[in-house]
Amino acid sequence: MRRRLWSLLLSSCVGAAQAQNPFFEAARDAAPASAPAASTAAATAIARAFADGCVAHEGEPMKTVDWAINQGYDWVDAHSGAGAALLQGQPGTVLAMPRSAGQVLLAIDLERRCTVWADRADGPALRAEFVRVMNLLASKGGRLQPLQERTVERGSAWRMQLQMRYRRAGGAQDFGVGAVTTLTAQPAAQVLHAAPIASRLDAPATDPMGLPAR
Repeated sequence: MRRRLWSLLLSSCVGAAQAQNPFFEAARDAAPASAPAASTAAATAIARAFADGCVAHEGEPMKTVDWAINQGYDWVDAHSGAGAALLQGQPGTVLAMPRSAGQVLLAIDLERRCTVWADRADGPALRAEFVRVMNLLASKGGRLQPLQERTVERGSAWRMQLQMRYRRAGGAQDFGVGAVTTLTAQPAAQVLHAAPIASRLDAPATDPMGLPAR
């Protein structure tokens, strides 16, 4: 089941990947000397979307959706394709980052599980930006605790899975935040996810792509 969902996520974005995208087209087509800068710019935008959309609002659906709409995100069909795969049949909302040609999706369900999924992104660059933004939140009074770091094979590629426990300054709820990213800079699908600890990371099993285990 997990492999079918992963294939669905990949195939649903093939058409979108060919559209104009100021982040990922730059990363793919830039000259070698500027490629690292382009990849970093794309990764920064994705990690900021995760921090500002998912983490800052602690997965509250209405607040997260309001934030996304105010940022210019577009509605995505939550009942088919990548939208349905990200929500795993749960009620929720899926939106696409502006000017991403549908390659960066934010999904939020009613259980406060929030995912940012990016196609054709640089894995190491996004992983570094994820760690940077989480450390930045911790420096502002949040509590950040590493939970797990491991390498897994998914979608014919080796990926690094990072999981941390985070609580905002003055907050009462711990959240599991994580990243599943490829080990090389070759453009590929990457996942950042967040959820209340009790409903996510305490479960018996978690799929390494950030999807619920079946």
